[in-house]
Amino acid sequence: MHLLSVILSIVLSFESSVQQSDVKAVLKELDETIEKQEQYCKPKELRIKNLVEELQISSGRPNEFNICNQLFEEYKYYQYDSAYVYARKLESFAEKSGKRTDVAIAQAALLFCYKSVGFFNEALEIIRNFQPEEVPDDILVNFYVLCASTYQNLSSYVYGTQYLTEKYNRKVLEYYKLALKYASDYSFYYHWISLEIALIQEYSDELAIDGRKNLISLFNLDEHDLAIQYSILANACDSKQLDQEATYYRAISAIYDIKSCVHETTSAKVLAEYMYAQKDINHAYRYIKLALSDAQFYNSRLRMVEINSIFPAIEQSRYSDVNSQRLIFMVGGSIVLFFLVLTLILLLILSSKSREIRKTNALLAEVNSLLKETSVIKDRYIMQSLQGNTSFVNSVEKESLAAIRKLTTKQYEDVKAILYNLGVKEERERIYTAFDTAFLALFPNFIEAFNKLMNEDAWITLDKSGALPMEVRIFALMRLGIDDPAQVADYLHLSVNTIYVYKNKIKSKASVSKDQFDALVMAISK
Repeated sequence: MHLLSVILSIVLSFESSVQQSDVKAVLKELDETIEKQEQYCKPKELRIKNLVEELQISSGRPNEFNICNQLFEEYKYYQYDSAYVYARKLESFAEKSGKRTDVAIAQAALLFCYKSVGFFNEALEIIRNFQPEEVPDDILVNFYVLCASTYQNLSSYVYGTQYLTEKYNRKVLEYYKLALKYASDYSFYYHWISLEIALIQEYSDELAIDGRKNLISLFNLDEHDLAIQYSILANACDSKQLDQEATYYRAISAIYDIKSCVHETTSAKVLAEYMYAQKDINHAYRYIKLALSDAQFYNSRLRMVEINSIFPAIEQSRYSDVNSQRLIFMVGGSIVLFFLVLTLILLLILSSKSREIRKTNALLAEVNSLLKETSVIKDRYIMQSLQGNTSFVNSVEKESLAAIRKLTTKQYEDVKAILYNLGVKEERERIYTAFDTAFLALFPNFIEAFNKLMNEDAWITLDKSGALPMEVRIFALMRLGIDDPAQVADYLHLSVNTIYVYKNKIKSKASVSKDQFDALVMAISK
């Protein structure tokens, strides 16, 4: 199915409204596009590979600046860290050449990087230092649009503070007018900027929606520009509480984001939130995973924080749906009283396992909050938890179905064996492994620093698995701020007395004072 055939009648006919069938069709198209995501990025990856090779053989040549600029353009919505590297290279080349055009291109690249991650002081410094003399019109248009976007981000950041909001909105209008001054008549930029100015000066839902549709239909836009415009159109529909239309256009935006291999995007995350509100958990889970994958690849810390604010709720709802379906199946199979009693026993056991899973999630959430500033580690830990819990739930569900079948054939000893082998021990070991991996990634020098506090004959050496010894794991939890013995004992499935024994055992082999040992462990840095 071609996306154009799905949306053509709605884009070109402003009086028509989006139907539920249109939403279903475009969501199906989005699901199919997600499955083919990798193939859409292959052309970009090939272009980047060729440009990098070309740059290596062009060192010191006149076209070196242009190749770096092409690499920046390839990376700017694809991978932030690489985009920033090439923006800095552009700045270095521009300083050497002294050409006003090169300087302006480098400033625009750095401005994009800074405003994208919220480094507003650096962004405003570039804006203040910009000199438009001798700069071509198309570069001026791009720079002034970036200036307007920077102040739009600032306005959103101070939302609710009327004075600052009005101040930044005046700046947005000022820079859009400057951009319009240098935009070519009848160009896309000219019409787009004109629409933005009109909406700032006198906003109306009709202009925001119909004006945007008209803009899209007038120009043959590339996929990335279409993604941006449909996202803005979806926001306008949200403002008018046109939920179906907003969902429809946001799904289109997400499709074009994938097809243009863009990872700096909000459409999938907002779409997941809407699906979650509509109780469509399957779609919500699929789209929040897409948003998280994009944010991790682009390395957008701001996006990952936004996504992690809704991800646990969607994950929990998905788990609850699975749990509910299992309960319905069990109750439906409980025809005979005898089977009902046995089923209730099974449910009690499953409930116990569920409590253990919730405790596990609480531990992961607590560790995750301590790792908030190190978002790459946090996201890795979340995904390990998701995969492990899903695997465990699927395993329990499979064994439950097997138990029902055994009950039907009165194989009670087999049922008993199933109940005693639900895999709690393996799940606990997986939790320990996930914790050890995440902790050592956050504190890569922990073992080395820990050994410095110990006598040489008591130094800790990790085996090939990288698992922490249980006594060291106690101090790892302490380093993360979890120092209540009862809480540590609960997490590690030990008694409080055992915790004290392990700690005293370690301290007895320390090369420093026992009274100072805990404080020195807490002082181990990342």
